[in-house]
Amino acid sequence: MSGDLSNVERLRMLHAVWRRGSLAAAAELLHVTPSAISQQLTKLEREAGTGLLVRHGRGVRLTPAGLLLAQRSDRVLAELRAARADLDSLTGETTGVVEIGAIPSGVHTFITPALTGLAVRHPGIEARLHEVEPEVALPALDDGVFDIVVVESWENLPLTRPPATRWTELRDDSAMIVLPAGHPLAGADSVRAEELAEEIWVAWARPTLANAWIRQTLRERGIEPIVRHTVSGFGTQFAVVAGLGAVTLVPSMATTIAPPSVVCAPLEPALHRQLYAVQPQGETRPAVAECVTALVEAARSWGS
Repeated sequence: MSGDLSNVERLRMLHAVWRRGSLAAAAELLHVTPSAISQQLTKLEREAGTGLLVRHGRGVRLTPAGLLLAQRSDRVLAELRAARADLDSLTGETTGVVEIGAIPSGVHTFITPALTGLAVRHPGIEARLHEVEPEVALPALDDGVFDIVVVESWENLPLTRPPATRWTELRDDSAMIVLPAGHPLAGADSVRAEELAEEIWVAWARPTLANAWIRQTLRERGIEPIVRHTVSGFGTQFAVVAGLGAVTLVPSMATTIAPPSVVCAPLEPALHRQLYAVQPQGETRPAVAECVTALVEAARSWGS
């Protein structure tokens, strides 16, 4: 027997599986576990009175009924977002939930202070912060999971801008080499990548843009890096550098959490990235606008 199909969260999960192609990818997008999505979609199948998903290789494929419902949910979720924006604009109140996805180095530096100050000025805004990489954040913004994403775009690996998005510049940053404190180059004012051609490197895990950026940057400078360690998180990378004698390449802002057991020096010649706050082009909610303003102010004043 079919039942009620009005549970928005279940529809959101089905929509995410449709857009991402697997339970695992959908779970990463929505910040839940794959088992949670599986359980909720099983309930949705009971409510629909028919199967919605079938296994397909390592992922899943939507049945005709699942595809129909996912396509309809796309419209439902878009209408709900538009309704929320219209209500906020109508009342003029700066309140509501704002979902923010951001790169780790931004979270470590200016984003947390930005949201702290925002909470004082606008206590009616509930800003929810999620650490996420650009390759996940931008599709999630398009899917309505986030209202704002803070991303990085390196000059040698620029991001592709999705259509119907608004990009606000936050600040510039540069690349830094990280070495063990006892390394022969530890006292250098700057380091050329060529000087580290025989070193062991630690990088972010594949298949992230951060991993691709390190490899591309070094190859552009004539080095085929020996990447022996792949870990996530700058703090973990610094621990590997200090403990295992590896080296790595990170944004300058990430070095704010570097321990005394490592040293950091600018990459020579310099390599820069630009940080942006990205939001949907048609976003009109006052709460979102205030969040962007807070991010801009904090980013531009950070470190000064």
